[in-house]
Amino acid sequence: MIEKPSGIIICEKCGHENTKVATYCTNCGNQLQQDYYKGLWLKNIIITLILFLLPFIILFYIINFEISTHSENQVEQGLLYSLDVNARIIKSFLDERKTDLLSIAKLDVNDITQVKNKISFFRRFAIEKPWFDFIAVTDADGNIILSTDTVMQKNIQDRVYFKKSLGGEFYNSGIFYSDILDTTAMLISAPLFNLHDKIIGVILASISLKTFYDLILDLRIGETSEIFLVDENGIFLSSSKLGGKVLREYGHYKEDPNPHTGRGGVLIHRDYRGKKVICAYEKFVELHGYFVSEMDVEEALAPVITLRNLMFYIFLVFGCFLVFSSLFFSRQVTNLLKNLTSSLKSALDDISKKKNTIDIINVKLRERLRDCESLSEQLRISEEYTKNIINSISSGLIAIDKDLKITYCNEFMKAFSMKQEIKMNTNLYDIFPVLKKREIQNEIKNIFSRKMPSHIEKVPITIDGRHITLSIAGFPIKSVEKVTGATLLVNDITEQERLHAQMADYEKLSALSQLALGAAHEINNPLLGITSYIELLLEEENDVEKKTRAKEVLDNAYRISETVRGLLTFARPTPPKFVKISLNKLISETLSFLQHQPLFRKIEITKRLSDAVSQITADANQIRQVLINIFINAAQAMENGGTLIVTTSKVKFEESVEVCIIDTGVGIAKENLKKVFDPFFTTKKGEGTGLGLSISYSYIKNHNGDITIKSERSKGTEVTILLPIRQKAKVHSEVIQ
Repeated sequence: MIEKPSGIIICEKCGHENTKVATYCTNCGNQLQQDYYKGLWLKNIIITLILFLLPFIILFYIINFEISTHSENQVEQGLLYSLDVNARIIKSFLDERKTDLLSIAKLDVNDITQVKNKISFFRRFAIEKPWFDFIAVTDADGNIILSTDTVMQKNIQDRVYFKKSLGGEFYNSGIFYSDILDTTAMLISAPLFNLHDKIIGVILASISLKTFYDLILDLRIGETSEIFLVDENGIFLSSSKLGGKVLREYGHYKEDPNPHTGRGGVLIHRDYRGKKVICAYEKFVELHGYFVSEMDVEEALAPVITLRNLMFYIFLVFGCFLVFSSLFFSRQVTNLLKNLTSSLKSALDDISKKKNTIDIINVKLRERLRDCESLSEQLRISEEYTKNIINSISSGLIAIDKDLKITYCNEFMKAFSMKQEIKMNTNLYDIFPVLKKREIQNEIKNIFSRKMPSHIEKVPITIDGRHITLSIAGFPIKSVEKVTGATLLVNDITEQERLHAQMADYEKLSALSQLALGAAHEINNPLLGITSYIELLLEEENDVEKKTRAKEVLDNAYRISETVRGLLTFARPTPPKFVKISLNKLISETLSFLQHQPLFRKIEITKRLSDAVSQITADANQIRQVLINIFINAAQAMENGGTLIVTTSKVKFEESVEVCIIDTGVGIAKENLKKVFDPFFTTKKGEGTGLGLSISYSYIKNHNGDITIKSERSKGTEVTILLPIRQKAKVHSEVIQ
């Protein structure tokens, strides 16, 4: 048997190539391999152990961690509880000694010298209270005047316990080395009172440390349990069961920092022997140190270790059971795979025999599939091309069935729908409510009833506030002699209608232009004679008043001539003649001329002309005509009086000036604002021609400027004119001041 790296096994008997999973050669039946299923069996065992044993091990460690944590917490709580109970016992013992001392701190004497007579009383008291080594009394200077012990004879004036008690306090010195007694001692002291409750000295007593230490030693539990006192530096204040020396050795390992700090707690550290212990401690204020209860970690955590070992054995038993189960299960799976492989081999042999026939069938099927795919693609392209053609036309196309349900709709018609998405087989009028007009519905019905095309030339509709005009044509869809549906062709002819109306206006404008040309020539000829005659009169007349009046008449005649010239310009526009003019002065002169007219009698005129507005380059006659048209329109809008405000200003950061004309008249309706500059548009009901603002707009555009109008009904109108300071066209040398 030779195995190729690619997973192909070559039979040694016949040289035939077989797949790696084959057990027998498909050509000669020779057995190819015997170890494959053994390897599969080992893989199954490993996978089974990973899937089941690994979670089992993780569970073991989780439970072990939880139990260990719980047990350690119980040990800590036990130490804290023991510490608290024992601390209360010690405090109770000290409180009783305090009570004993305070019970004899007041004597029936008047003077300290009389205390010596009480020596027998104190000795008897010391005998009755075996926890006191001796009792002594000092005067106010610290001299021992009475003592049940002959050793205590020195002056104690400089001792802390003497000073505290002479000041009126009870004081416990704690455990310390007394140079007077030359031994370790614990003294308690209190002020000594006479009959009049006056402090005459200090009474002190030495607590028997043997009795005190025996009390502490009796509180311990366990073989390695320790209960002792240490001072704030960690030095023993009481004897240790395992060998710690009072006031000489530390309660912790000497090379480690002092662990007994703060208010108290539970921790693990090395004791004075170097052994690791778990320790609970708390501050003992009365003895100026810490009360400590500790135990070797090995003894404290012995139950935890025992429980951990028990769990290990339990899990070990279950683990072994799982391993044996995995072996059995893997063997069963391997045998099953052997049987399946044998069956599969037989099936593969049958398939191999029929392979040629199947290959021929597959070739024919693939050819037919390619033909179907080609036809399907051609059909899709054709359908998509047809849809694109229909969608590209600028008319709406809707196909409906006999129940008025939509079967097709092009993109153009979506603009008339009230729905965001047009779904097929939906009622026509639900998708397009604009078609619900009675005349449209009747024509659609006629298509089905008459089986003939129908056409509506113009039908006005409203969509989202817009007024549009549609043209609708309908054509029946026939199957033999039966109408199965209809096609509706919808055209938006709004723009065509507007163009027709505009062409009619242009025809009117052309006729009016011809009329204006004729009228201008008819007016100009006699007006020329009038002005010539008045000019002669001005030269011959010497009367100043008459000469002034004649000049006013001549100026008005000139204005008439300029107005006629404006009509000629409107009918036959000519380029403006640019000169330098003072815009403020031109506005003032125009208002001065108009304010004497009857139309302006009830109107208050306010001028706010800025000095920053310099001379501009403009056609004075055209700008004057623009101002006159706007002023007259404002006055006509204020028939019952009002205010006309005229403001000029220099536009910041631009080479242009602004003229703002505000009136308090009736205003312009919102729907008419876009039409005010159209020729012949007027809201004066037959009283105006509708040319004033149109001519004004033309003049301002000739100056490369801009004119805008803002207005609200009943609130007035604001007209803003923007004019450039300089024109690019050639400027005449004449300057109008």
